[in-house]
Amino acid sequence: MEKQDLIDKYVTNKTGQVFAITDLPGIVGAVMARYSRASTGLRETLLREFIKEDKVKLDKAYKLIERVLIAYGDDSVGELEGAHLSFENISLLATKVIEHRRIGGSPIEQSTRYVRYDFKQAENGYHYYLPKTLGEGTGRETFRRLSDRIFDNYSSMWTPLHEYLERHKPLEDAAYDMGTGMQRLADMTTPKKISAFKRTYRNDIKTKVCDVLRAFLPLSTRANVGLFGNGRFFQHLISKMLTSNLAEANGLGQQALVELTKVIPHYVKRAKVFDYVRENERNMAEIAAKYFSDLDPTVNAEIGMIEPDHGFLAEMLQRDGLSAENIRAATIREQDLNLLAALVFAHTRGSFVQIRDRIKTLPPEAWIEIMDAYYGNRQVRRDRPERGIEHGYPYNFDLVTEWAVYKDLMRHRMGTIMLQPMAPDLGFEMPWELDDAGLGHIARETIAVAEELYAYLDKNYPECREYAMLQGHRVRWLLGMNDRALMHMLELRTAPQGHPNYREACQVLHRLAASRFPERAERMRFVNHEETYWSRGDSEARQRVKEAMLDQKHDGDSP
Repeated sequence: MEKQDLIDKYVTNKTGQVFAITDLPGIVGAVMARYSRASTGLRETLLREFIKEDKVKLDKAYKLIERVLIAYGDDSVGELEGAHLSFENISLLATKVIEHRRIGGSPIEQSTRYVRYDFKQAENGYHYYLPKTLGEGTGRETFRRLSDRIFDNYSSMWTPLHEYLERHKPLEDAAYDMGTGMQRLADMTTPKKISAFKRTYRNDIKTKVCDVLRAFLPLSTRANVGLFGNGRFFQHLISKMLTSNLAEANGLGQQALVELTKVIPHYVKRAKVFDYVRENERNMAEIAAKYFSDLDPTVNAEIGMIEPDHGFLAEMLQRDGLSAENIRAATIREQDLNLLAALVFAHTRGSFVQIRDRIKTLPPEAWIEIMDAYYGNRQVRRDRPERGIEHGYPYNFDLVTEWAVYKDLMRHRMGTIMLQPMAPDLGFEMPWELDDAGLGHIARETIAVAEELYAYLDKNYPECREYAMLQGHRVRWLLGMNDRALMHMLELRTAPQGHPNYREACQVLHRLAASRFPERAERMRFVNHEETYWSRGDSEARQRVKEAMLDQKHDGDSP
């Protein structure tokens, strides 16, 4: 065999300027690390240093990974190797611990917009997570009894709501664009077109039922998450999971470390509990209890845009005079004030403005105390504070929305999102369809049962209380973005097929952005402000058209 032919199975092109790498699982990072410091190209480096008699020198590759990652600490090498990982039957609460990580990972989650949860498994009953920390006694029994009632009610509402929506939009009256403009069932001319139309209608109604009833699924509901990530992402993800206050996340992090060690062992080797983060969390909890425990979380319980504190600036300039030096000093002080409010936000309950107003009343030494607690005792470069220090975007929003809206929008990673501790006192986003369908009494009973469970857990098992929150319960969270990230999110999430509630939230965000920066907001020209009720109908119809085109293509390819 010619020496050059030895690399055939490792690259897609032996001579071209651009080529892909194949069949080198787990060691691509090592080859590229060496390649970055070699005078030859990757193919030559691979052939000269890593291949011998048609076999990859794994020992050399592994030693190189160890040397680069451990001795040199070159984290970028960890971004050159990746893996696919699945988490199955985990709670919705745990999915957010996973998905809150940003750079280097791409998650996809089982959606409550498409999946029914009115089923029971033979051994485990309804599809919800039972926290292990409840033990085997009264706590477990109470959690199961009240959770079963929630799912019983969810199940009992499914068929009546489905029938109500069918009456609201009968099959014979439904119209979809099946490729030649809006058409009804009577316009379908072949059995295949009739079948496609009926399938579109069934999915249209089903997804609307899911959209309405997802509000009544608790955060203990089980889901699946699949993700692809590079080694650096997974090492950070596992460390954050091991450090989380959620015991379920700790266990999942340990399992993820075991499984990833089987495929990219050298890239997750340094994953561990972040003692630095845990200490900072404790310190910030003390700060919150000391200065902010009496804030009323129900004040300003809506979506609002955070403006600079112009009153604070005016007061300082009135006192010190309107010179360029004083304007600079006042601006810096006002920016420090906003940063401190951002540091505190995720550790207490109250609006951003409430927190900021309280900080203004504190003495200078308290400002230093807050910052010291948040930054903590950094021993090495990798001891990095959390996302509060990212504050400073042109767009900062203080949002109170249902949890399901937070869940949908928090996946936009090019920005800063921070969620406050959750409690049901901010209210519930009641879908209007349930009263209209005669199901309001069941819906309200479901909310009451969930809040009874929350109160029980808060008293006896506070670490588990958030599992009782329903997706329709309202939560407060902070969103910071620049123009590009906001444009992307608003234009995507106001598309007609989006859930009506997050569409409405994004429409509000766009109007708030326009109130401050009208010229910028005007250029977000694909933000859709139209009202759309049947979110998935048109999307389902487009899917049928694509399927028909594929069928035609494959039929044409048949012998």
